[in-house]
Amino acid sequence: MRRAAPLAALLALTVFLPAADAAQAPKTGFAFGRLGGNIRPYTVTIANSGTVHVFGAVKVGRMHVTPVQLAALNRVATETLFTTMPLNTNCSGTLPDIATTFVRIGAYTVRVHGACLPRYQRMLKALAMSVRLVST
Repeated sequence: MRRAAPLAALLALTVFLPAADAAQAPKTGFAFGRLGGNIRPYTVTIANSGTVHVFGAVKVGRMHVTPVQLAALNRVATETLFTTMPLNTNCSGTLPDIATTFVRIGAYTVRVHGACLPRYQRMLKALAMSVRLVST
């Protein structure tokens, strides 16, 4: 009976381990959208499989991105040196009620309030075009 108690405690502990691993699972794929300001927020995600998910006030014309399109997005991310961009940019002269946009590639997220970062705008436009984004 004494042996059963530690074994039961160990088994109970392992029930919680998968949840902890899932919570720390690395982010993959792409995501972009807008938040804040006076306009409704949205998020569009593109999984590594090419599956597109939409959350919020937009529509897309494409719910799946092909491997060739994913490769093109990765190329744009490389050419724009996406991971060297500052995490947050507040463009001077941008009104406070203008929404902030964001792009996430893998675990790296860049947020820009305004349009003063051309490399970021190129990446955002490539993502929007890949899913045929239609704002509502």
